Amino acid sequence: MKKEDETIEKLLTIEKAVNEMVALRPQILELKESETQRQMTMEALCASENKYRILVENLPQKLFLKDKNSVCIFCNQNFAADLKIKPEDISGKTDYDFFPKELAEKYISDDKRILATGQLESIEEKYVHEGQTSIVHTVKTPVKDEKEETVGILGIFWDITEQKRNEEELKKNCAHLEELVSNRTAELQTVDKQLQREITECRRVGEQRQEAEGMFRTLLENTGTATVMIEENMIISLANTGFEKLSGYSKEEVEGKKSWREFVAKDDLERTKEYDLARNANPGAVPGNYEYRFLDKKGNIRDILVTIAMIPETKKRVLSSLDITDHKRTKESLRTLEERYDTLVENANEAILVVQDGILRFVSPRICDILGYAKDDLTCKLFKEFIHPEDREIVESHAKKLQDEDPFHVYSFRMIHKEGNSRWLENRVALIQWEKSPAALNVMTDITDRRQAEEELRNSIEPFRELVNATEKILLPLNRE
Repeated sequence: MKKEDETIEKLLTIEKAVNEMVALRPQILELKESETQRQMTMEALCASENKYRILVENLPQKLFLKDKNSVCIFCNQNFAADLKIKPEDISGKTDYDFFPKELAEKYISDDKRILATGQLESIEEKYVHEGQTSIVHTVKTPVKDEKEETVGILGIFWDITEQKRNEEELKKNCAHLEELVSNRTAELQTVDKQLQREITECRRVGEQRQEAEGMFRTLLENTGTATVMIEENMIISLANTGFEKLSGYSKEEVEGKKSWREFVAKDDLERTKEYDLARNANPGAVPGNYEYRFLDKKGNIRDILVTIAMIPETKKRVLSSLDITDHKRTKESLRTLEERYDTLVENANEAILVVQDGILRFVSPRICDILGYAKDDLTCKLFKEFIHPEDREIVESHAKKLQDEDPFHVYSFRMIHKEGNSRWLENRVALIQWEKSPAALNVMTDITDRRQAEEELRNSIEPFRELVNATEKILLPLNRE
């Protein structure tokens, strides 16, 4: 009897276990279905992450992601290569691990400001790579979760050292060129006045030859230019110290022995002969001032501005020579610089605009390419007509900053293409003098593609976040069970 009771009890236990298993079957099926869904979600998540990583790793710029405590979460290969680490090794690190303390504090201070304001910022700042300091353009933007709460910082930057160096070099060259031109102009004006005084003085020389020669010799030595007196047969009868220096001959080697024409370069000799013959017949029929090339004792050729005046009632003449070789070289350098400037402006990837009193006074070809307008459609037009209505206040604000003696700053805004679409431009603006009046020099870079890329990057990250959040919601009940 006891054995039968035990058998019955075992059967009841088995029946109970079977009933429990039957009751658990729907839950098991549900768990299997949840596991299948989780696998599908993970596969989609991996595919999205792979697409995101391919995009990030192929960016030419350097990219990083930090949490709200400025602790690094992620960076692309370009940035990791600079830091001499693998991308995955940056996790948990801070700027103090890679940069000098001063720079690290500056970077983190910028992070805190952007996290506080919640606004994207474009920053030009120092960057240290392999012990070398360079200038980079950094764009930092706050990263927000699905609740619009800021959870970190996304940054992207690129090197603009060469660009900044070129800008500074251009400013220095322009300033130096203006100084040279001003100095040379003043020198020529002074020399011209001095030459006029000499000619006037020569015309007052008395009739007696000995007295005239004595006075002339005194004048010769104090003119400050290479001056000679030439006889009717073109022989130099008197020469001053200035002529000795210019020609390389002593007075003894020149006076009464050398013809003035011996110092004229071959290509200019025929022209000077024609002038001399015509001057003998009618002094007013030929120029009193002209340029020719001077041949010195060593065979060197100098560019000369000569002033010739006839001594009244004689066939003698006074010839004063001003060496303008350096001046002509300066003019040539100026012309070369202007050609380089034109080439730079015509071929620059950046658009260059000069705005004065709200009017476009100068535009480079690049802005025509960006906006689709002809140059005449832009020049002398109101600048604000081509600015996106929503951004006009921004541009006006920066124009006011220039007037308040903020000499250089950078900002971005939109301009309207001829076909009606918008183009994003990054503008570097500085206060200059244009035709002796204040004006704004705008150097603009088309960043439309970059802005679109940033938007696409943000859009690609958002689905990734949504997938993660959805996965967490699915897995959380399972973990609890």
